[in-house]
Amino acid sequence: MNAEPPALPTQYLRRRKVALNLLFIGVLVVLLQFPLLLVNNLRQERMANRGVPALERQAAVDGVSAAEGYRMVERALKHSVLILALVFTAFFLFETLTTLRLHVVHYGLVGAALALFYLALLALGEVLPPGAAYAGAATASSLLIVFYCVSILKSTARAGLVAGLLAGEHSILYVVLRLEDYALLAGTAALFAALGAVMYFTRNVDWFAQDAERAA
Repeated sequence: MNAEPPALPTQYLRRRKVALNLLFIGVLVVLLQFPLLLVNNLRQERMANRGVPALERQAAVDGVSAAEGYRMVERALKHSVLILALVFTAFFLFETLTTLRLHVVHYGLVGAALALFYLALLALGEVLPPGAAYAGAATASSLLIVFYCVSILKSTARAGLVAGLLAGEHSILYVVLRLEDYALLAGTAALFAALGAVMYFTRNVDWFAQDAERAA
């Protein structure tokens, strides 16, 4: 009689799951750069079709930049990796610190809603002032994610935390976009705050502990 192969230790399974989740988040952030690249290409095409350089020269007398909305989209796209990574890290923490389990589809749909923010920013920027366009795009994308989180996170409190995270991210990003001289300082401060929050919430997590109780 052939002996059954020994079962993998729970510690190993837990560590492998955490590593796979982190790897998946990294891959998803990279994959989402492709639709964002399409948004950037669309931005360049719209600028060329609308003759933005000529409009800028015409509006220079009034001190109005016709391309300010397009520049905001361009600068926002440069920070897309940070925005995506922070949101997905929050979902990773929900899975790590609770018994909640999220599917690949959940991450993908949230990522799609985040990508739509940049498309909405481009569309609204053509008909609204930059500030109003940013507020409208951020609100639409955030509400889409928050209402979805009420269902997938099984808690309005958790969805509220996501809403707070999105509000903070978009507020900081707006400051970074509007104050170019302090963009590096604000971005660095945001990274320190995000990393500090992750360290704080995971300070008591025993990454090598057995997961038998949770599985039961």
